[in-house]
Amino acid sequence: MWIQPKELLLPSAFWIAEMQSRYFVLQKRRGHGESRGFGSMLVGTYDSVWNTKPAPYRILHETPSSEVSYEIAIGITQDEIIKDWEWLKANLFKVLDEMENEDEVTNFTICKIQSLYTQNNQDDTGESADFKVMKSQFTKIFKMPEEERLVNSYSATYVKNKIPRQGQLYISLNHVCFYSYMLGQEIKRIIRFSELEDISRNANIIYLKTTNNMTYNFTLFSNASEAHLLIEQLNKMAIQQLIQDPESPVVDHNPSNILRLGGKASKKPVLLRDLTARQKSEEFRIYFRLPQTEIIDGRIKANIWTPYSKRFNAGYIYLSPNFFCFRSDVKDLVSVVIPMKTIKSVEKKDDGHQRFDNQIVIITSENVPFMFAQIVDRDVLISKITDLLARIHVPVSRERAKYDISWSKQTALMNTFKTQFSAEIVQKQEEKMKRWESHFRDFGRGIGMFRTTDVINLIVEGIPDKLRQEIWLIFSGAIHDKEMNPGLYEDLVEKAACIKHCFAHDEIDRDLPRSLPEHPAFQSTDGIGALRRVLQAYALRNPQVGYCQAMNIVSSVFLLFCDEENAFWMLASLCESLLPDYYKDKVVGAQIDQGVLNELVETHLPDLHGHLEKLGVIKMISISWFLTIFMSVISYESSLHILDCFFYEGAKIIFMISLKIIEWNRDKLLRCQDDGEAMLVLQHYLEGIYNPEYQVPPSTDKRKMERHQTQTVQTLIHEAYTKFGEQITQQRIEELRNKHRRLTMRQFDIDNEKTIVKAYIQNPYFDRNELHQLLTIIREEKHSLKSLQQQQQKAQCPLSEIPQLVQQSPNKGPNDLGASGSRQEAYSVNFEVFHTLFTELTPWKKCVSVDIGEKLFRLTDKRGTGSVDFGQLINALGLVCSAKSMEKLKLLFVLHLPPLLSKAEIERSRRPRPRTKDDAEEAFEAEDFFDNDASESMEALPSPSDHNFDADDFALISATQHLHNLAGISGNTFMDLSRTTPNLSLNSNTSSLAQRASTFYVDLPTAAPPGTATCTDAGRDDDGTLQRGLRQQGRYESIDTFSDISDLGAARLTPPGASGAGVDELKNSEMLLNVETISNFSQISDLVAATRLERADSNATDSRSLGSLGYLLDQPDEGASNSQHSIPHMRKENFLLLWRSIVEIMGLIQDEEMQRAYENLLELGNSNIKKEPSLESFTQLNLGGSGDEQPDNNGNPTTPAAEPRSTTRLFVDLEEELRLASGKPRTTPNSGDSSSSSTNTSESWHISITQFIATVLTVNSIVRGFQTPIQISEQIEQLQKKRRKCLSTNY
Repeated sequence: MWIQPKELLLPSAFWIAEMQSRYFVLQKRRGHGESRGFGSMLVGTYDSVWNTKPAPYRILHETPSSEVSYEIAIGITQDEIIKDWEWLKANLFKVLDEMENEDEVTNFTICKIQSLYTQNNQDDTGESADFKVMKSQFTKIFKMPEEERLVNSYSATYVKNKIPRQGQLYISLNHVCFYSYMLGQEIKRIIRFSELEDISRNANIIYLKTTNNMTYNFTLFSNASEAHLLIEQLNKMAIQQLIQDPESPVVDHNPSNILRLGGKASKKPVLLRDLTARQKSEEFRIYFRLPQTEIIDGRIKANIWTPYSKRFNAGYIYLSPNFFCFRSDVKDLVSVVIPMKTIKSVEKKDDGHQRFDNQIVIITSENVPFMFAQIVDRDVLISKITDLLARIHVPVSRERAKYDISWSKQTALMNTFKTQFSAEIVQKQEEKMKRWESHFRDFGRGIGMFRTTDVINLIVEGIPDKLRQEIWLIFSGAIHDKEMNPGLYEDLVEKAACIKHCFAHDEIDRDLPRSLPEHPAFQSTDGIGALRRVLQAYALRNPQVGYCQAMNIVSSVFLLFCDEENAFWMLASLCESLLPDYYKDKVVGAQIDQGVLNELVETHLPDLHGHLEKLGVIKMISISWFLTIFMSVISYESSLHILDCFFYEGAKIIFMISLKIIEWNRDKLLRCQDDGEAMLVLQHYLEGIYNPEYQVPPSTDKRKMERHQTQTVQTLIHEAYTKFGEQITQQRIEELRNKHRRLTMRQFDIDNEKTIVKAYIQNPYFDRNELHQLLTIIREEKHSLKSLQQQQQKAQCPLSEIPQLVQQSPNKGPNDLGASGSRQEAYSVNFEVFHTLFTELTPWKKCVSVDIGEKLFRLTDKRGTGSVDFGQLINALGLVCSAKSMEKLKLLFVLHLPPLLSKAEIERSRRPRPRTKDDAEEAFEAEDFFDNDASESMEALPSPSDHNFDADDFALISATQHLHNLAGISGNTFMDLSRTTPNLSLNSNTSSLAQRASTFYVDLPTAAPPGTATCTDAGRDDDGTLQRGLRQQGRYESIDTFSDISDLGAARLTPPGASGAGVDELKNSEMLLNVETISNFSQISDLVAATRLERADSNATDSRSLGSLGYLLDQPDEGASNSQHSIPHMRKENFLLLWRSIVEIMGLIQDEEMQRAYENLLELGNSNIKKEPSLESFTQLNLGGSGDEQPDNNGNPTTPAAEPRSTTRLFVDLEEELRLASGKPRTTPNSGDSSSSSTNTSESWHISITQFIATVLTVNSIVRGFQTPIQISEQIEQLQKKRRKCLSTNY
């Protein structure tokens, strides 16, 4: 890439000339792309220590007579730099050769390169060339996806084993990474922001601690504060993203959200500047209580004229698209908020004795003047205000759709249900009203009033009832949201009224009678109706929150003093700004502030903290205090006074009041012996808090009439401000919230893991600690996979719209841990995670000829959902890692049987090729397990019975039609059956794996218990005729996700209960063939494949469905006699791969004993050829059985048996027709056996599980290898270390 020409005085020994001309030289960094020699190590160490990591290629311009050269282009790859060199060669070489003066050559070259640089960077991101090189190195070193955006990098030192390592600390949107290269030794560390548990800084050292108790210390000699604040900010964003949407854990940042209307040029990376502006905007919104969409544009130093004090006060002017704000340098001295839409004029003031003070005067629509002086750059300020005013958009109420409901907004309920106060209380209200009116005359009224310490004092004294709506709306910021969304509340109310059967509405209706039930306003339909509309409208506005208990209590208080729409916007401001995340699932915001309160108690009341921690009191009191802002524990008239202060101070007042309550009860709490006694102490105190200036008429409730008095609420608030007002600041609260946000989310994971471990503690494989470690690595791997998938999706489908303030997704996050099923679902794994865990944790990862992990996943996923739960994962990994040698050998045997190991895989294994790092990916793309669409994942895995079949195969179509014709089915009927058979369409990707179900009619003994085989399709129960017909034949429906004919067997023509004459009748009839049984596509496919010699499955090598092969994982300790009876025999080609897998698992070492066992098994297979008849023809398929063999789970026979003659004749006809079509001679009864034996010897070769186990157990080396258990905890630690050191890619 072209860069601004950079002057170089001395040649560097670290560069090697690759190409050279008269005026240009192309150089390569020494050691780049070469083996690690001494020179390469020296250059790499130099770059790492001195933080000089230039691009590996560059082009210099130099002249023969000058010692000064100019760097004009750099390249990250050789192709990139060659492209620039070719341009120079084509455009400048000849031109420069014709020039006589070297100064002219240099000037021309520099001007040309500057022009190229400007032209190529017109539409660029604004990043410098050095930062682009740094981003490329970051991506290459840590193998990050291109979508992972680098924020900045810092020179840092990391201490490892007491040895300092100088290197580079890279900070991206989702990771903190460190890289160092010292004399040939590389150190890489990768830490996700979402896994950080503690972040702290001491001088220039940044301490990081992760959730798996790993600690890192990084020393930065410069910009340590900037790096620490950046890590804190990105960690906060990562945790908030997990709270908002656990399924999308990747933090993304749209720079267009933080565009500034004007700013000074900066050398810092663009994304770092944007994140800094984002942090400043958040502080700006919190202080001035502005909408979440406001983005700060900048600030300018200035003084404001305060008419009430007749003087100027120094501070800063803040500008945003919709607001002009001022804040004094002295805390809480004065602040002003002026909406841009109310500004009528902005004028310079250059007259009078202060004409040199750069003054301006702003006139609002109410003709209120605001004068500012000592402005640093007055012209720039006026230009910005003018630009913002030109862009201002004043929303207007739009035309709304009309709904068929009748309702009207409810005014403040206190006007309808008036409280009869005593004369003394009325007089106090009038005195407060006079003081407020006097304040309005001096300081202004409305949004643009001067906000000073005087207004704080008035609020602490109490707000009159008549002014509560106005003051609450202004200081909560709700008035801004209301003005920016005219007509929205009406829309929400009417839309919510049309929603039927909503869970949130049911919850709201249940809690309505519990909302201030003692107040007459909520004993009437007017109050209840208004409260219902407010809560339902907000549940529709913010479905992520919906409705949470305690929202009804605060909303009912809002409705007493505010009209219905204002109460709605007060609730929105409370849930989204003042108490963020309080009312979401698990009230996560309240639990975070619970941790904040606990730390504040430890800081300010250290003698009491230990005792309260022991009793667990903080956890019991904080939720009820915080969610209702003390309304549920303090009397209504007293909590109003706290609510007044809350809208001005925010959450700060909650912590101050809580600390004061605990401090006042210090002695009593120290004497408490248990939590119940402590709660009674606090309850007794809180019930006695009263408000002498707002006494409601006495209640008829005897308990309230006898209530004692402990303290006035005015004293409580005053003492709280006096003791804690200066010590607890909003900045301190935000710092503690960031810390406890991490700890709270970590505690959720710990509680979740404890519940799951308790459910599976009785498993035979892993102890408690190993289960915890397994859950941890599952969570980390799932997070890594989700992050990668989310980044890839965003790269393919970039977002074009700016995210909304409140996400309108109605789906709750899956992180809801309230139910046991949700907990376990959070730790279920898909194929990618399962395969990674299998490869990294088990000893069978050495097997490379067969993808054992993929086979084991398919065997474990019995329901075909594309994922396995934690219990299934324990059984699968536990068995492979255990010392149960016999069960492990059985499992390995089963994993090499069809349909798990297909014929196509066997054929591929016979053509070996060198294994590469892409083998795993290519294995997933195998046509046996995936559809034609390569984008489909494991969830699109077809039924194992569908392998190697082609819907257009002529032999298949003709065979199917012939079978149906012989059975008496017409062509149209055949086509109808084809349409209704789910597995018939092989190339369709429209149905998911969970929907791939085939229906079979299976013959079961009539004497079987009712629960042995039942119909799982509820829809067919209504078809009485079909069911009665099936039951009369002794057959039942069976639905299995994965099935083939060998699992279920062909239909028996003789019902289990038939005998005597009935049997003779059946033998004389050829038309009683069970058509439903052979109409399934996968069954017919097996029949046709056998005639084409694609599959020569005999009774001994019967391939079961995955359901029938998966018993081993369910009952690993089942006796050999029962389990081995249902395992099919194995063909020779499968056995060869099985033995190869054993050799690979043993480390590619095969001793004489193993070789002898291998030869013995081959001989056993050869001897089985003589014992068992060949099954080249259809006539020897297993169509029935004797009455004493053990059926499998579906009631299918597992041993060979004779078949009726009628079926034999049917298959003989088809077999002969296919033989003639293929050019083979017609067989005769006398030559059939010899022909079969000579042509299909290899297919008839087989061994049983019993023969395999008995032979292998005689090999001591195999027994020792399979009896050696694997410590899963050690493997997990190794995997985590790999991830941290970036030694292996995630996926």
